[in-house]
Amino acid sequence: MADSPETTNEPVKKGFGLIGLIKAVVVVTLIVVVEVGAASVFIPTAQDAESTARKVAAAEEGDLEDEDAKAKAKAQEAALLAEKSTLEANLGLFNVTRYNPENDTTLIVDFELFGVVLSDDESDFFAQFERNKVRFREQVIMTLGSADSTDLTDPELALLKRRILEKTNRALGKPLVQEVLFSKFNFVER
Repeated sequence: MADSPETTNEPVKKGFGLIGLIKAVVVVTLIVVVEVGAASVFIPTAQDAESTARKVAAAEEGDLEDEDAKAKAKAQEAALLAEKSTLEANLGLFNVTRYNPENDTTLIVDFELFGVVLSDDESDFFAQFERNKVRFREQVIMTLGSADSTDLTDPELALLKRRILEKTNRALGKPLVQEVLFSKFNFVER
């Protein structure tokens, strides 16, 4: 005779039950919390993303080098300038005004620019500078006109100095200027 389920002594299994359901919810919640915690560690902040974007843009323009290479280059440049006698040449007073229609602001930049020239190159520099003065002024004005407010708020004005130095030497036809220096630098954004 066949036993019916009602006559067997085996207990009937009822699925997970309340404790099994609670355990499942706790495990899923724990997994989600761990994933969110890991993601918050690895996802960059807004400042990190902005810094990376600036570095990428600078690298595309050829303005960014390895940090160690920059330090070595500065040390070599300082040693070279210390070995040779230099002079500061006044490159002029500048007043650059730029209107930005996107945010309805006007940027006004006033400064005096000087260039560090090796004494050996003094006569060649002044001859080239007088010959290319207008081209030089245009390059400086264009550089400042395309600068962002963040470039102008940099305490060392490093990016502007590098760009102006590059364009100055290009306008002069050869690398006669070793470094550019700002004096009386002032900018206002209205």
